Amino acid sequence: MRNQWRGFVPTRDRLVLGARMARGMATLRLAGADRFGAHPQLLGLVRLRLRGRAVFGDRFRADGLGATVSITVMPGARLEIGDDVYLNAGVCIEAWHQIAIGSNVLMAPYASVIDDSRHEVEPGARLSRGPVVIGDNAWLGRGAAVLPGVTIGAGSVIGAGSVVTKDVPPACLAAGAPARVVRKLDLPEGWIRH
Repeated sequence: MRNQWRGFVPTRDRLVLGARMARGMATLRLAGADRFGAHPQLLGLVRLRLRGRAVFGDRFRADGLGATVSITVMPGARLEIGDDVYLNAGVCIEAWHQIAIGSNVLMAPYASVIDDSRHEVEPGARLSRGPVVIGDNAWLGRGAAVLPGVTIGAGSVIGAGSVVTKDVPPACLAAGAPARVVRKLDLPEGWIRH
C-alpha cells in the first residue's frame, strides 16, 4: 500500500506534507499544548496562546494562509479539540472557561467561538453562561459566531453569518441572527462531513 501511495503522490508533495506536519508538531509543542495527536498541519499564520489546558486530537488542521487563525486559552481554562478538525482562514477560538469541539468539525473562514462575554452589558451582568460544546461532524459556515453557553448538536450546520445564542439540536440546519433551526437534516448513519 505504501508503494502504491508513492506512485500517486509526487515526491515534492510528500515533502511539503511532511514539512507541514513537522511544523505543526513543533508549534503545538512550543505553544504549550497539553496533548496533541498525530499529523497536525498548520499552514500560514496560526497564533496559539495556550496558557490553560489545551488538547488537540489527531490530524488537526489550521489554514492561516488567507488570514490569521487565532486560538487563545486563558489561565485556568480548558480547550478540547477532537480528531480531524479543520479551521479555515481567520477562525478565532477564545477559551476563558471551557470549550469542547468534537471530531470531524469544519469551521469556514472567519467563524468564531468564545465562552465568555468579556465585558458587562450592564453592571453585574454574567460574563459566562457555561461551556461551549460543538458536537461531532458539525459545520460552522463563514462568519458564524458561537456565543457563551451554547451547545451545537452532532451533525448540525450553522449558516454563514449566523449568531448562535441558544442550543442547536443534533442534525439540524440553523441560520440567522440570532440563529434559529431552519430544518432537520437527513444524515445517513455513520456519514462524515468532508
